[in-house]
Amino acid sequence: MIKFRDLMVVLVGYIICFYFMDLSWSLFQETNIWLRLLIVDFVGTIFIYICSNIFRNSSWYDAYWSVIPPFLILLVWMDVDADPSLSRAFLMFVCVLFWAIRLTYNWVRSWDGFSHEDWRYVMMKGRTNSSIQYALVDFLFIHLVPTLCVFVATLPFCFVVYYSSGEINNFDIAAAIIIFGAVLLQIISDQQMYNFRQDPSNQGKTMTKGLWRYSRHPNYLGEILFWFGGFIFALGNSFDFLWSIIGTLVMYMLIGITSIDMMDKRSRERRSDFIDYESSTPRLFPRFVSRS
Repeated sequence: MIKFRDLMVVLVGYIICFYFMDLSWSLFQETNIWLRLLIVDFVGTIFIYICSNIFRNSSWYDAYWSVIPPFLILLVWMDVDADPSLSRAFLMFVCVLFWAIRLTYNWVRSWDGFSHEDWRYVMMKGRTNSSIQYALVDFLFIHLVPTLCVFVATLPFCFVVYYSSGEINNFDIAAAIIIFGAVLLQIISDQQMYNFRQDPSNQGKTMTKGLWRYSRHPNYLGEILFWFGGFIFALGNSFDFLWSIIGTLVMYMLIGITSIDMMDKRSRERRSDFIDYESSTPRLFPRFVSRS
C-alpha cells in the first residue's frame, strides 16, 4: 500500500508537471520551436527538482527519462498541426511509446517508494561538503544534465514529425526494426535480472546467465540502440540530419561509459565473483568471436 500511495503521489506530480510544461509551450509561441521545446523541458526539470527536494528523494526524476520524450514529440506534432495519420510520424511514435511504456513499467516495478532512492544519487550527493554543493550536484548532475542529454537525443524523433513527408521509406523500416529489437533486448535482459534478484540464494552473486552471459549490460545496450534508431529515423528525412548522430553519441557517453563505470566499480566492491565475470564478459557489445 505504501508503494502504491507513493506512486500515486508521483503520478499526480507528473500530471501537474505536464500542465506547467504545456502552459510554457503556449507562452512562448513566438520563439524558435527548438528553443521553445528546450525551455519547456527546462521548466519540467525545475518542477521535478522541486518535488525531489520536497520529498528529499531524487528518484522523482527517474520517470522523467521515459515519459518526457513522447510528451515533447506530441508538443511538436500539435504545433505543426500534422495529420495523425501521417505514416512516418505514426510509425515513429508507436516505436517511442513501446520504449517509453516498457521503461516506465520497469521503473514502477523496481521502485519501492520514497523509502528508496537510486544509489547513484545517494553517492553523488553524499560526496558534497556543503548545502550549496549538495544543491548544485542535485540540480546540475542528477536533474539538468540528464535532461539535456535526453533532449538532444530526442530531437531526431521530433524532426520526423516536424519535417515528415508522410511516406514510409527504408530508413524508417530499418529504424523501427532496430528500436523494436532494442526494446525486446531490454525486456528480456531486465526480466532475467529481475528473476535472478528474486531468488534470495543469489544475494551477493553476479548474474552470468542468459543475455548477461554475452554482455555485462545488455539492457544498456538496448537503450543505446533505441536512441540510435531515432537517428536512423531522422535520416529518413534527409542526410542533412547526419549531425543528429550527436544524440546517440551523448547517450553512449552517459550510459555506455559514465553509468557503466559507476556500476562496475560498485559491483567490484560488493561481489567477489564480479572480477572474473568482468574479465571474461564484454562491458556492452557482445563478442561474437572467442578470444584465444
